[in-house]
Amino acid sequence: MLRSPERRIAPGRRRSTGWLKGAVPACFLALAFAAQAAPAPQLEIRDTTVVDVKTGALVAHRDVQIRDGRITAVRPAAPGSIRSSANVLDGRGKYLIPGLWDCHVHLSWTSESALPLLVALGITEVRDLGSDFSQIEGWRARIAAGELVGPHVLRVGPILNGQTFNRYQFDPGSAEAARGAVRTLSWLGVDEIKVHRRLPRDWYLAVLDEAKAHGLKVVGHIPMEVTPAEASDAGQYMIEHTETLFEGTFAAGLTDEQLPAAIRAWLATPQPDALFAKFVRNGTWVDPTLSGYLEVADQYDPAITPDPRYRFVARSQRQTFQEQLRAHPFTAAQVATLHDHMNLLVDVTRRMHRAGVRLVTGTDAAGARLVGFSLQAELVDLVRAGLTPLESLQAATLNPAVAFGRAKDLGSVEPGKLADLVLLTADPLQRIDNTRRIAAVVIDGRAYDRAALGRLMDSAERLAAAR
Repeated sequence: MLRSPERRIAPGRRRSTGWLKGAVPACFLALAFAAQAAPAPQLEIRDTTVVDVKTGALVAHRDVQIRDGRITAVRPAAPGSIRSSANVLDGRGKYLIPGLWDCHVHLSWTSESALPLLVALGITEVRDLGSDFSQIEGWRARIAAGELVGPHVLRVGPILNGQTFNRYQFDPGSAEAARGAVRTLSWLGVDEIKVHRRLPRDWYLAVLDEAKAHGLKVVGHIPMEVTPAEASDAGQYMIEHTETLFEGTFAAGLTDEQLPAAIRAWLATPQPDALFAKFVRNGTWVDPTLSGYLEVADQYDPAITPDPRYRFVARSQRQTFQEQLRAHPFTAAQVATLHDHMNLLVDVTRRMHRAGVRLVTGTDAAGARLVGFSLQAELVDLVRAGLTPLESLQAATLNPAVAFGRAKDLGSVEPGKLADLVLLTADPLQRIDNTRRIAAVVIDGRAYDRAALGRLMDSAERLAAAR
């Protein structure tokens, strides 16, 4: 079953040392960050309602003052008329939230067209979990210098795997070589180490041990030779995709058609609660990526009209997917099984949330999948999974800031925090899909009003058509 971009290319087991080519020069792109964009002008958001994502309080009639890219004051609104200008946003009747995170993207798959689109949709922070390292470093430098509009990017570099499924992951060849890969990635300055499902057990444990020695967290899939409980006990910091709980030891010997019934049977036992209690005790985070998987099910269903927003997806990726679909069409029965399986992941996520497992929002945006819009869908899917609108919003703001060590700078609307903000025309705590009703986005203290956001969308669409 085709579930993720890492599995689109047929596996061929081989040593792959070419991943480093171009990666070493990329580390020197950090020098480009010295050429920072000019400081953002001062900005004020007048008479807005601040959404306190920590408590769920709505703090009405507040002026938010921003200087040099940071919030310097949140105070009662001053009386008087308001006129929007380059330095003032009219917040009357609007709701101010922190910028949103998409904690699982693959930007080299989505192409440069994703960068302005993400900002236009209120996504100011992303975590790239497998792309061309040199390309990502180049984009980061250009964004920092003000040459590109795009979100802030955390990145893992090449993915460590036991087979090479695509050019953004590699097979080190041995446990000792995997340790060497971790040391090299640490030297390059990656934010985390990502592992994938085909990594052999001894290599995986070596990666965890070496990453710990270098102060790096290990995230990703659960290898097929490791149980979820073992991964948590071994120290994997974050599990990507609810789906990965069932990719390896659980699904061994099961067909795709048998898997939904097996998951239902598992949910009827005490095993899920025991596993998720372990996640809580061990501090294991989970990034469910429900929207990406539900979207895949819809893409394979001919009864569902294609979403017109796919015009924002890179043309080359859309064409590749259509070629794959023509070569390997799904039967009606396969489509039904796929829908059943993907919807079960919502139920599993519900059980995790009920048990107190900490969640963040991610989408696995890559290839022909929607980017940006899928994060808005993820917020809705998490509410389907039993989160309140506040909890869903926390998973996209406060939780990632805590999970990735950025709580000092991000995650809430408070003095001292970076001015990465989204101004909405409706209350997201009443309906989480009100996060789609964007009046303005502020990133690095620079404001993009509705007209400017429209221009970013137009730019994204043009870039997608050309890619």
